[in-house]
Parts: sequence; C-alpha cells; structure tokens
Amino acid sequence: MIKVLVVEDHAFMRDMLREFIEQEEDLEVCETVESGEVALESLKEMTPDLVLVDLSLGGINGLDLIKSIKVKYPAMKCAILSGHGERRYVDQAFEAGAEGYILKGDPDELPGSIRQMMQGRRYVSKTL
Repeated sequence: MIKVLVVEDHAFMRDMLREFIEQEEDLEVCETVESGEVALESLKEMTPDLVLVDLSLGGINGLDLIKSIKVKYPAMKCAILSGHGERRYVDQAFEAGAEGYILKGDPDELPGSIRQMMQGRRYVSKTL
C-alpha cells in the first residue's frame, strides 16, 4: 500500500483528492492537511511514502515545504500538484527536490504518476 499525505489549502480539493486517490486498491491517503506548517508537524508522527503538495499554499509555499521536507527526510518522495503550467514552476519544483509535477487539470494521471515516482522515476504531467 502506498501512503500519501495531501497538503492542500482548499477543503473541497483535499476531499476530492482523497476520494480520487483512494479509489485505487494500492493507494491510501494517510492524512490531508491545509498548510505546510501542519504538514511538517504531521511528519513528526507519520511516515507517508509520498507527500503531494499544492504549489500555492498560504504561509510556507509548496516549494519551500518540499525543501524543508527534503532536509529533514531526504528519502521521502514529494510531488507538486498545481494549476500553474508554466515551465519555470516545473523547473523550480525539481530544483526544490520534487519527484513530480502534476497539473490539477489532469487528475486521471494522479494514480499512475504516484506509482511512477514510487519506482524512482520523475513525473511531469503529459500536457506539459
């Protein structure tokens, strides 16, 4: 079972992501949180296989959150989930240590992208 921590500031989107991810037999959302600060606290008590991070969070933004996670938990896989399709955001995500960049408009790609990242391969949404 692949355990995913979802970091998304919109409650509706957190619920949708949980529902969508948990339709897959091998994927499980261990927790959803609304901010980077809460995510860092949660990681003290849990070890997800992958952290799925919204790029545009209030407080600690998604890129800074991934940088912080990689300092404390270097082996933990992280991916950006974003509505921003500009190349500079993709580059920044990989520079921060992300294993993937998934567009919110491409939810069908989410299960396969999680599996691919867990196999050690980078993932970028096909439309990019």
